[in-house]
Amino acid sequence: MSTLILASSSQYRKKLLADIGLHVETMSPDIDETPKPDETALTLSKRLAQEKALKVSARVSNDEAIVIGSDQVAFLATDDGPVLLGKPLNVGTAVQQLKRCQGKTVSFFTAICVYQARSDTLITDVEETRVHFRENTTSLLQGYVEKERPLDCAGSFKSEGMGVLLFERVQGRDPNSLIGLPIMLLNDILSSHFNTNLLELATR
Repeated sequence: MSTLILASSSQYRKKLLADIGLHVETMSPDIDETPKPDETALTLSKRLAQEKALKVSARVSNDEAIVIGSDQVAFLATDDGPVLLGKPLNVGTAVQQLKRCQGKTVSFFTAICVYQARSDTLITDVEETRVHFRENTTSLLQGYVEKERPLDCAGSFKSEGMGVLLFERVQGRDPNSLIGLPIMLLNDILSSHFNTNLLELATR
């Protein structure tokens, strides 16, 4: 049975797998995540997921290991053109990001790349989740950010916590995608291309 390795330092992605019974090895890919000129959110998310998987795979001695790379890019359409919403890193930026999203729809592209060196199989795909934001006052947004501290989260919220209260509705098949790892899509890829699935791995 192949070993899964998560090409990520994200505590959220690791926890998502742990929550379904998979305590996988993680390795930080340490790549440059700077968008290329005119690169769309969709293209960026897929490129970074692939770069992460290949970067970590090159450091893994077990060529039967299945390496999982994932990346999420948030995209807000504005009158001035598309805006990519990254990790805010500080309270002020987080509040400003959320203010821009009030009453608007943000698309989250969560890409996943699964690679195995032995078979040279590389599959990359993406899930889109659309988040429709409620209108909230700046003071409420400030209070939310200071309470939950979503400073390392694209879009400045944690949908698995109080962040869900910022939404009017969410469109997408897998709520895990919004947290950072499309579990259902990963299961599809493993089933279709790697002769295994997450349930099998979690119960073995």
